[in-house]
Amino acid sequence: MNKYAFFTAATAATVTVASFSAPASAAYEHPFTDVGDRYGEAVDFLYMIEAINGVSSTKFGTQQTLTRGDAAVILSNMLGLDTESAADAGFKDLNSRVKGSVNALAEYEIVSGVTATEFKPSKPLSRGAMAKFLVTAFELEEYASETPFTDVGGVFEPYIEALYGTGITNGKTDTSYGTNQNITRGEFANLLYGTVLFDIENSYYPVPVDATVASATSTQIVLEEAAPEDYTPTDIADMFYFSIDYGDGTENDFEPTSYSLSADRTTLTIQHKNEDLTGKKGIMLINDWETILEAPFDFTSATITSSANVEGSFEQPADLPATEAAQ
Repeated sequence: MNKYAFFTAATAATVTVASFSAPASAAYEHPFTDVGDRYGEAVDFLYMIEAINGVSSTKFGTQQTLTRGDAAVILSNMLGLDTESAADAGFKDLNSRVKGSVNALAEYEIVSGVTATEFKPSKPLSRGAMAKFLVTAFELEEYASETPFTDVGGVFEPYIEALYGTGITNGKTDTSYGTNQNITRGEFANLLYGTVLFDIENSYYPVPVDATVASATSTQIVLEEAAPEDYTPTDIADMFYFSIDYGDGTENDFEPTSYSLSADRTTLTIQHKNEDLTGKKGIMLINDWETILEAPFDFTSATITSSANVEGSFEQPADLPATEAAQ
């Protein structure tokens, strides 16, 4: 499973941040009195999406050292991971506040313990470990590039090289990354924010432009551009939320039973046998976080209607044969 299977919950945040650029002098939404302009935009964004809290109601603790446990909580919030049902990672030193986050991150091999049974949540997070957290979480390994840093080596070297290759960090100085130095809460906020921005600029996010409820158990969604070859139908569908508005005050969320892509990879077909529309009338809602695509249907008289986006309507192209499927 790649990151797109669980990054869906953060899509709203990443879409929002694409147009979020507060000037340094702007009035921020966060309530923290110890956050200056250097960290203001990052802290503001992370606070707005509820990825972070302060050390008190008015203090973020900008210059305080970030602990491994707090880093895990912030990162799991950012990724929208399921912290309730994650398998126990086997660490014996986790308190209730951080346990779910650590378990969820460990399940996806984003973090590991200091030992097999100890995560050391109260231990300060080093800049080297921070690089591993971010690179692994956002799958940035391919961007590794040789660095000018003389203090980079050991287990964290490939992660620091990847973070450097993206341009997210330039190190503490021209020749020092500060691998073994502890990272502050403000620094982590800036680097996480920078990583999210980089991810947006270099990742594909499907934009639905039209949809047709083709049958009582099948709906076709036309994408703005062809999906890249390394994205499966499941990867794409996982970035949407699906629901049915029956017009009587009820709205049912559902997960499609299977997915397929057309030969040109511009049409996603979802099968929803678990939400059979036979004899029913209403609106299929496809939510990509930024907009909601509406596809009316009426199977009370065998009528099929095309979609209407909340921001406009589009023509429905001819059906294309599905050549790639996923259950």
